[in-house]
Amino acid sequence: MTIYGLIGRTHSWGRLLTVMSPAGNEALMAAIQTVEGLEVVAGPGRLTQFHEKRGGSLQALIQANGIQVLEKPDWDAKKAELGAAIW
Repeated sequence: MTIYGLIGRTHSWGRLLTVMSPAGNEALMAAIQTVEGLEVVAGPGRLTQFHEKRGGSLQALIQANGIQVLEKPDWDAKKAELGAAIW
C-alpha cells in the first residue's frame, strides 16, 4: 500500500505526521504498523495524524511503513489528485 505523509507541528510545537493513501483512510489504518511513542488523532472526515510523544517515533513509523514523506507543495498536489478517495 502506498502511504504519503506530511510532517508538521502541533499547537504546542510537537512534531506530527499526517498520512493519506489512495486506498483510503480506513484501509490505511487497517494496514499501518504503529509504533510506541505516538498518539493517533483520527476521526470521520479528516486525515489521520500521528503526534510524536517520544523522540524518534515518527521516524520509526515512517520506516516501518515505507511512508513517502512529501514537501507541502507536493502534498497539496497529491491530495488534489487523489480527491475524495483519501477520506
